[in-house]
Amino acid sequence: MKKNILLVAGGTGGHIWPAISFGSWIETNKKEFNVNYVCGARLIEHEIYKSVNIEPRVLPIEGSPFSGANISQKIHRFLTFFISFFRAQRILRELDPVICILFAGYISVPFMLLCKFNKIPIVIHEQNAYAGKSTRVARIMKIDIFTGWEECNPLKNGTFTPIGVPVRTFKKYDRKDAWKKLGFLERLPKGIIVVGLTGSLGSVSIKDKISKMAKKEKYKKWIFVLPGVSDKPEKIQNNVFLLPHVWDASLLYSLADIAVARGGASTLAELGSLGIPSVVVPWREASDDHQFSNASIFTAENAAVIWDEKRNLTDFENKLAKVYKIYQDPSVKNNIRLYNSANRTCESFWLALSLKIERSAFFGSGQEHKS
Repeated sequence: MKKNILLVAGGTGGHIWPAISFGSWIETNKKEFNVNYVCGARLIEHEIYKSVNIEPRVLPIEGSPFSGANISQKIHRFLTFFISFFRAQRILRELDPVICILFAGYISVPFMLLCKFNKIPIVIHEQNAYAGKSTRVARIMKIDIFTGWEECNPLKNGTFTPIGVPVRTFKKYDRKDAWKKLGFLERLPKGIIVVGLTGSLGSVSIKDKISKMAKKEKYKKWIFVLPGVSDKPEKIQNNVFLLPHVWDASLLYSLADIAVARGGASTLAELGSLGIPSVVVPWREASDDHQFSNASIFTAENAAVIWDEKRNLTDFENKLAKVYKIYQDPSVKNNIRLYNSANRTCESFWLALSLKIERSAFFGSGQEHKS
């Protein structure tokens, strides 16, 4: 009988895609295990999982109880957070997992506490270069921490294990096919294609800045594709095309010569593994400014530069010019640290977990111990 592995990931794509990536690797390479997922109640979470035909179990959490917009929302979140403990306990009883792998974020907390209580093996993967609150709590609880980067402030070296961010396997489409599948009615224009990758929440501010810049004569033969900022595929300028959310990122990566991306760890790991030169625009309102931390490490080791949104468009154009020079250099990919690293990360992560999993599978889970 197959043993269950539980992956807990919710909130945004930055937490969910690494979990799906690692889960897919397990399903392909370790067929003696069943992979199960848990997410929160936000619509965006369900859209992401649905896009890859996964039906996760759901906790009624829609956000951190500490970040509500007003008192009413905070009270509601605290209540759903409390209810989620009972739902999480039921999930653990049903699955009796050999290990629970948390992908950080507020949804991790109920499982963190319950797995400790039930003596179920548990680890947490922190995607960002600055540890979130749940990961800092995990450190206090002496839960093994695996990280996406060599640094994970404010944690001290030696208290975590750098492993990388699990990345999806991407299909390489012919450009014309990718363009058509994205839903554009126009023929694929000729020229350099810049794709905006602004995360599962999108970014209207980046769309507005790029649209303004794209009107200049020197970008007349450039094409800018911006997903997540429209309800339908549409052309708003001669060289600016908008899209709704695109969950099959293979289509976007097949088009991209250059990317303009937010500083989410999952997106950066994907760009690095594919060797796509990038301008990284960290969202400075992210908790603990973790996107800037991610971007700082990423740009030091990959074909990318950072642009601060508070700077003017001329500065952005200068950054884009630098990345264009990188794009023109065919030798760059050989010097990108993350290039072609997707499978290596999952293999390393599994190797690090295997001893815990083997012990749990041999001795039985913590719930069997307690019964």
